[in-house]
Amino acid sequence: MLKNKNKLIPLLIVLVAVFILSMTAAFVLPLLFETNIISESKVLSAYSYNEPYGKLVQNQSKKWVETGNPLQGAQYDGEIHNPTSFEITSWYIQFEVPERAYISDSWNGTYTRQGNIITVEPPKDYNRTILPGGNITYGFIMYAPKSFSSATVTLNYKQKMETSRTWYYYTLLILAIFSGSSIIICIPFMIKMQELEKNAERARVAIEQILKLFANTIEAKDRYTSGHSSRVSFYVRELAHRLGLSKQDQQKIYYMAIIHDVGKIGISDSILTKPDILEKGEMDIMKTHAAKGGEILADFTSLPGAAEVVRHHHERWDGTGYPDGLKGEEIPLFSRIISVADGYDAMTSDRCYRKKLPMSMVREELINNAGTQYDPKIVKCMLDIMESGFTSED
Repeated sequence: MLKNKNKLIPLLIVLVAVFILSMTAAFVLPLLFETNIISESKVLSAYSYNEPYGKLVQNQSKKWVETGNPLQGAQYDGEIHNPTSFEITSWYIQFEVPERAYISDSWNGTYTRQGNIITVEPPKDYNRTILPGGNITYGFIMYAPKSFSSATVTLNYKQKMETSRTWYYYTLLILAIFSGSSIIICIPFMIKMQELEKNAERARVAIEQILKLFANTIEAKDRYTSGHSSRVSFYVRELAHRLGLSKQDQQKIYYMAIIHDVGKIGISDSILTKPDILEKGEMDIMKTHAAKGGEILADFTSLPGAAEVVRHHHERWDGTGYPDGLKGEEIPLFSRIISVADGYDAMTSDRCYRKKLPMSMVREELINNAGTQYDPKIVKCMLDIMESGFTSED
C-alpha cells in the first residue's frame, strides 16, 4: 500500500505541474500574442495550380494572333482560395515571362513588371483581404511568343493568426483538462489510501502488542529468559534487512520471531525454571516446544507461514536438528535466520545454569557451528552485525 502511494506522489506532482503550466500558457499566451502575423510563400505548379489555394490557367478558347504582331495574345484566368481558418492579407503573385512578353489589359488586380518578373497585386480598394473559406478572381491579357505556354508561379501572402485558435492552444487546453481531471481522480484516491494506511498501521501495532503480550506471558515463567523474544526479533529484523529481504518479509519474520518460543507454553514450569542443566528426558520434553509451537499456530492465518517457521527454528544445517531433521535449504529461510539470532541471544544472556559468554567465545561458537548447526551465509551476516556493534536495541 505504501509502495503504491509512493508511486502516486511523483505522478501527482507531475500532473499538478503540467496543469499549472498548461493553464498558465493557455491564458497568458493569447494576452501576450493575441494575433501573430506570419508570411507565407507557396511555389505553385507552372501556370496552373489546383486546390487548396486556387488556379491560374490559360483560357484555351481565347487565344489569337494579330496581323503584324509576332506575339500570340491569350486570356489568363486566375483564382485565389483561402482554405485556412485565418484571413489572408497583403497577397500577391509573381511569375517570370520572356523578355518580349507584355500585359495589355487586366482586371481585379494591378500588374507591374520589373525585368522579366510580373507581379500581380490586389486593387487598392477591394480584394485586399480574403476571408477564411473565401476566394477572389483576377485575370489579364498577355502577349507572348507562341513557344511560351507556362511559368513557375509563386503566391505570397500574410495571415493574422489568433493564438487562441491555433493547434498548440487547443493542445494546451487538452493537457490542462487531462491533468486537471487526473488530479481530481488522484486526490480522493490518495486520501483513501492514507486512511487505509493509518488503519493498517493501527492494526500492525495492535498485532505486535498482542504478540509481545503472548511472548511476555511465556517468558514471565523464567526471569532468565525475560526479553528473549524481543531481542531475538530485533536481531532477526536486522539480519533480514542485511540479507536483502523485502520490507514486507522483514516485518513478517519480526512477528514470527516474537512468538518463536510459543510452544513453551506447553512445557512444565519445573523444566523451564530448572536451575541446572536438563537431563536427557527433560531435554527431550523441552525439544517438543518447537513442534508444539507449530501446532498452536496452525490456525493462525493472520501470519501465513508462521506455523512452519516456528516448527523448524531448531533444525540444523547438517540435518541433525529437530523436530523433523530437515537439512540445508530444506529448512525454511525464516527458520534459519531465527535459529542464528536465537543462538546468539542464548549465548549473550545469563541463564540459570551459567553466565553469558564473552563476545570472543560467542564469535568462535558461531564460526565453529557455521555449516553444521547454522546456515554459513547467515552466520557471516551475524558476524558482520557484531563487528558493526549493532547488537543492542540501545
